[in-house]
Amino acid sequence: MLKYWLIIQFGFLFTVLSLPVNGQIMPFRNYSIDVGLSESVAHDLIQDERGYVWVATGYGLNRFDGNYFRQFYEDDGLANNKVNSLYQDSEKKIWVGTETGISLLEDDSLHTPSHLTGLNQFAIRSIFEDNQGSFWFGTDENGLWKLGPDNELYSVSERLNIPAVSVRAIDQSADNTIWVASREGVVRINDGEVVHYDKDDGLPELRVRDIVADDYGRVWAGSRSGLALYQNGSFRLYTQNDGLNDNRIQSITVESENRIWLGTENGVSLFNGQDFVNYTRENGLPATIIYDTMKDREGNIWFGTLGGGISIYSGDIFYSYTIDNGLPNNVVNGFEEDEMGRIWAATFGGGLVIIDDGEFSYFTEENGLIDNKVYAIYRDSFNRMWIGTNEGISVYENGEFRTFELDGVQLRTVRKFFEDPETGDFWIATYNDGLFRLRDGGYEQYHTGNVLTNNTVMDIKKHFNGDMWFATYGGAVRYDGEEFHFVTIADNLPSNGVIHIHIDQNGEVWFSTFNGPAYYKDGRVQRILRTDRTESIFYYTEQDSFFRYWFGTNTGLYLFRKSEFDTHTTELERMLSYRLYTTKQGLIANELNAGASLLASDGSMWLGTVEGLSRFFPDRIQKNRVPPGLEFQELLMSGTPVQNNRKWQFKYDQNFLQATFIGLTYEAPEQIIYEHRLRGYNDWQLTMENSVNYPELPSGDYRLDVRAYNADGTRSTKTASFEFKIFPPFYLQTWFLLLVIAAIIGLVLFSVRYFRVTKQVDMEKMRVQIASDLHDDVGSSLTELALQTDFLQAVELNPEVKDTLKQIGEHSRKIVSSLDDIVWSIDSRNDTAGDLTDRMQDYVNHIFVNGHADVFYHFEDLQMDQKLPVDVKENIYLIFKESVNNVVKHSNATRVDIYFSFNGKNYELVIRDNGTDSNTNRKSGQGLRNMKMRAERIGADISIEPGDGFTVEMKGTA
Repeated sequence: MLKYWLIIQFGFLFTVLSLPVNGQIMPFRNYSIDVGLSESVAHDLIQDERGYVWVATGYGLNRFDGNYFRQFYEDDGLANNKVNSLYQDSEKKIWVGTETGISLLEDDSLHTPSHLTGLNQFAIRSIFEDNQGSFWFGTDENGLWKLGPDNELYSVSERLNIPAVSVRAIDQSADNTIWVASREGVVRINDGEVVHYDKDDGLPELRVRDIVADDYGRVWAGSRSGLALYQNGSFRLYTQNDGLNDNRIQSITVESENRIWLGTENGVSLFNGQDFVNYTRENGLPATIIYDTMKDREGNIWFGTLGGGISIYSGDIFYSYTIDNGLPNNVVNGFEEDEMGRIWAATFGGGLVIIDDGEFSYFTEENGLIDNKVYAIYRDSFNRMWIGTNEGISVYENGEFRTFELDGVQLRTVRKFFEDPETGDFWIATYNDGLFRLRDGGYEQYHTGNVLTNNTVMDIKKHFNGDMWFATYGGAVRYDGEEFHFVTIADNLPSNGVIHIHIDQNGEVWFSTFNGPAYYKDGRVQRILRTDRTESIFYYTEQDSFFRYWFGTNTGLYLFRKSEFDTHTTELERMLSYRLYTTKQGLIANELNAGASLLASDGSMWLGTVEGLSRFFPDRIQKNRVPPGLEFQELLMSGTPVQNNRKWQFKYDQNFLQATFIGLTYEAPEQIIYEHRLRGYNDWQLTMENSVNYPELPSGDYRLDVRAYNADGTRSTKTASFEFKIFPPFYLQTWFLLLVIAAIIGLVLFSVRYFRVTKQVDMEKMRVQIASDLHDDVGSSLTELALQTDFLQAVELNPEVKDTLKQIGEHSRKIVSSLDDIVWSIDSRNDTAGDLTDRMQDYVNHIFVNGHADVFYHFEDLQMDQKLPVDVKENIYLIFKESVNNVVKHSNATRVDIYFSFNGKNYELVIRDNGTDSNTNRKSGQGLRNMKMRAERIGADISIEPGDGFTVEMKGTA
């Protein structure tokens, strides 16, 4: 049975404290000396063509890449450490105006050109390049100066009779008019004609700090007494009376026709042509005085401040509140919107707060709330507010709080309420006591003792098919009206710790768990695979008015592009299907709270965190389609810095490449994704780190390529590349390998040659031995045999025996003669051409007796010490003998010419006589056939030509 009882009766509906909102905290990101800025006073800001932001401070020049600052000082070539103004010219060079002249920055190197030294005695407050290529300089108390294209530097103040006072700003309008902001008003210069504007012309003040000629034919002048708009020949004044937050204007930036940013001495004003929106330190600015304003190429607005460094405004997508500007407690656990469109917020320790059109109203225990530690708020069909707290339930109705109890049950740590519009059942989820269903004046409790697997129930939702869904720490539970069905990790749920349930317009049931998101469709759980960007606890899933999915986590708010995730084909596409929003984009804290979200009727999303609440406007987000800049910051090869200005060549032991690079984007610099590859080594690799190492690279030609993607997936137009070559070690280089091969070949040839020589020496020794043995043993025996036959013939014997002995003697002598030729051939001491010719001459002297014919030798081309192979020498000699024998036996020749030549390789033997005898035996006998056979044996060509004499000619190669 239900029982309501009144805890506190008010004599009036309720008493609340109403306060004006002190101001929302806006998405300002602030950078000062604590993160590397050289000084907290920022005079001027510019963005160069690469994407770097340059900051002129009271102590040094700073270059900012979204994460880190690099400083430049006098030691680096800066004319003076106090930097007042910056300007990037049409050639992309940066001009730096200092307290003592100008420095020029080219390729990150500072210097002062000689033609600008005339300004070294002046403090430079402003720099401008006109459309003719001339430069204008505003000085402090020394008037206006100009540098022409011919590098002529002169004082415009003297030449055109302009007061030599402080010149703060210079600009040029579309009609080529130069506009000058000075301490004596506004000066207009066109073709040498000078016009002065002062108070009499409508200026509120002579001291003009900034002037801008915009693209819409207007000229804006910021003075110490308000904003002056010059249009159609007259000035229109805007002051604090019109909503400007301070009349003392320091800077002007025209973002668009109806968005003009003004830096004042009391924060920033944004003028839309009708009204002013003002931002101060209460809204998140780091300082009161704003020296400079700038719009970067992504649309972010930058502010240079006095004492607060620099600040970036990323747009009005988040409005935030903390205890510093209205919240009673920073831990916000839940929201509800009442019938009047007011937002109720549950805080842990501060009770309830109602936010209504710029006012806060508070309810605490003093107003009847049962407990200030509030977890949940729910508006039922009767517009009653159900408040779940640590100590119980309060119901707010008709301006009163009542405590709600069940008979015998103290409902504590209530996490969620839900009223079934069809059945009227009222469901209550608790942290430790399970689930309660109130119906027909009674209730049912579901817990681990009867149905549930865990008593912590975090959320309740009803599907439009009638199923009830419950998020528990034991998994998701589906109740179809009759039975409970469980969805756990066994069903592919990422974790049994389910924190939140969301049912989308397609009927898909989304689970937010401790280990990522998933959704239930057609009876199956589909996990959303996480990436390096989403290692978080997922607290809830919401959809905005465009049905986009948003995940609240402990690391920020994720936009999830489901269609892109479902169709991704690469890891990069999968990573880019998530887009993270954090404190960098204006969220009050990265750690959101479980279930603490509300999509309000106006389309805004209310988000509770551990450090306050943020109101999020998802309809205001726009995809960042500006490609990030991309630069190498450092290249090291084995620890040695190298410049990316050519193709480098390194020794084999210089093979450790370390590269650091930066993608230049300022909307979400911490979320940039890089792709890198080393051509010749690997393919594209993904990383969120801005550095890569390649140790122990083998020799070869390489090119490191890097690409960058911003948080929305827009890729850099530029691919940063670094080309280099690593030479192999000397022992792997071609010349060394060829040398080794040559050495091996030489060694092999030497070994073969040595083997052959050794073998040849051994053979020669053996030939000498054989020749000696043949001569001494066989030759002597045969000679002795011949002598014995001679002795026996001297004795009276039978004629037949005597004839036989004679034949034996003659044959023995022939054998000795033949053996002598064999011994001569075998003996290695007779292998030279000279030995052969000596043998030829001996044989001729032996056979040509009694002046048979005159013999002439022709050995002029013979190299006597050249050795002939044994077989070649032997066959040449035998062919020679046969030819000479033919002359003796068959020719009537009176002259014989013997030619022999040998150059170590080729030889030639010619024997020619002048005989006229036509003896057929000479032309075709056995001797000639023997000569041809012997020539073939040694591969020689032989010709035998009769005619005018007889010629035997043989040519061959040894």
